[in-house]
Amino acid sequence: MTNKYESPAEFEERLDEMIKMGKLKAQYKSLLLEIDELGAKACAEGLISGLGWGVDANNFILDEYEIMNENGNPLYLSLVETRDYLEKLIADSEQANE
Repeated sequence: MTNKYESPAEFEERLDEMIKMGKLKAQYKSLLLEIDELGAKACAEGLISGLGWGVDANNFILDEYEIMNENGNPLYLSLVETRDYLEKLIADSEQANE
């Protein structure tokens, strides 16, 4: 996920560098970009309190994401599950606010 000092373009460059270094599978890049955008929106709307990807002992990015829900409880999901969860959470929130 981008940090507060990193633009989306810089985040994408960082992912590309991680792919080159062998720390990230190329097929994860698009999912991570989607999750980053959705996660930022969910955090800004107060739907979650934070999120981050899982890494192994060698800092290799795993197919795992941790989301801290609005109550501070962790959810451990795959990357696809994380994207889907965030999409649904945001859609449900937007629908409730209509």
